[in-house]
Amino acid sequence: MAADVTLHAQAQAQAQAAAAARRRRWSFGLSWRILGLVVVALMTAEVAVFLPSIARFRYVYLNQLIESGTLAALALDATPDNMVTDQVKRTLLDHARVDAVVLVEPDKPKRALLNIEPTPEMPAFNLKEEGALMLIWDALKAMTNDGALYIRVGGQSLRLPKAMIWIVVDELPMRIAMYQYAGRVLVLSIIIALFTASLLYLALRWLVILPLQGLSADMVAFRRAPEGPALDPPPSRRRDEIGVVDREFRNLQRELRASLRQKSRLAEIGAATNKINHDLRNMLSTARLLSDRLARSQDERTRVLAPTILNTIDRAARLASDAIEYVRDKPTPRLAAIDLADLVDEVGIALQEQGEENDPNLLRTWVNEVAAGETLHGDRDLLYRVFVNLGRNAYEAGASSVTVRCARDGRRVFVDVVDNGPGVPDDMVHDIFRPFVGGRRAGNAGLGLAIAHELVAVHGGEIALAATGPQGTTFRIDLPT
Repeated sequence: MAADVTLHAQAQAQAQAAAAARRRRWSFGLSWRILGLVVVALMTAEVAVFLPSIARFRYVYLNQLIESGTLAALALDATPDNMVTDQVKRTLLDHARVDAVVLVEPDKPKRALLNIEPTPEMPAFNLKEEGALMLIWDALKAMTNDGALYIRVGGQSLRLPKAMIWIVVDELPMRIAMYQYAGRVLVLSIIIALFTASLLYLALRWLVILPLQGLSADMVAFRRAPEGPALDPPPSRRRDEIGVVDREFRNLQRELRASLRQKSRLAEIGAATNKINHDLRNMLSTARLLSDRLARSQDERTRVLAPTILNTIDRAARLASDAIEYVRDKPTPRLAAIDLADLVDEVGIALQEQGEENDPNLLRTWVNEVAAGETLHGDRDLLYRVFVNLGRNAYEAGASSVTVRCARDGRRVFVDVVDNGPGVPDDMVHDIFRPFVGGRRAGNAGLGLAIAHELVAVHGGEIALAATGPQGTTFRIDLPT
């Protein structure tokens, strides 16, 4: 039964993978989108060109009818009384392809050939008075009509520029000619659009799509195996934007791969160091017990050496503790209301006791200027470690007095830790919170301020070097209330 379920799951997974591959194969990718956009853009341009073209076609068509109607009307001048027989009239109008023509010329009698009498119900168009937009509108309106429709059209003839000629004509033959013209324009537009789009498609695919596809494939491969062997192709020699992107990606890829490999090696070293520190602390604990026995020895020289041995063991244990604490994951603070003044007093007592253990004759002053009842929300244990690290760092740097002050500004609490030490060296000011930077003194790994910086950060606050100099150093802790 379990085997059947496994086989079914494998078959289903294979089917889903095949479907995903088919979707990728037939997906509407960037190449096809560009082709579609080019075709749409060209067809839109063709439509914009077609509208004045079809209006021009109708205008020329009607002007030709006016010219031929004028010739038919001028035939009346060859007769003595400007009259022709019905048969001649029909012949003239048929050759002119109009059904009526009226020629109005200044200082001359009106001449007319009429197979159909003009009526007011007929749509009338005066080509002399119509603008470009009206010509386009009339052309589109004519193409939407259906069946035979007699219209009256007025205009001028090149033969008689001062005369006004009106003709009556059936719109249907002109409409058929307009349909044929529109069909030819459409076919030609499609051919031009496809040819232009194909050229643009090939050019864009060669210049843009294929390089982007190669770059995206390299990105996917790098994402899957960022620390794998470097089999990168040589950078592009193109000088355009894609060439810049390709070269920058190759540079970024090399830098990230080197950084990741270094990070992996550092992680391995850190794991090994963590194990070594753990064993070292156990050995140092044993050595401290033995040193305590040496301090109670009857031999005076042995008792004199015991404090030095104890101090050395304490420094080594603290180095091991700081290293283990730094490589741990960032803790999640357990927020609660904290009496800040009480916390600062507790830290001062602990630091003064440590100083007395190391050197009973060494004077350490811890001044708590935090107002009684000053509270904030935070993790007491984590903030305790912050103040201990700052105070211990100040005393080890040479300070004899440390003062802690507090001030509020809206929803923020500012805590200043001020010492009277020699100040921070100029070359360390900008990197003082980086690990191992401050470890120049014997027995100091330079992790105290880095740990304090991380513990303040997990509270949503910041710690900064507010001031430093020969008169002392001030660290400011900014915490939310």
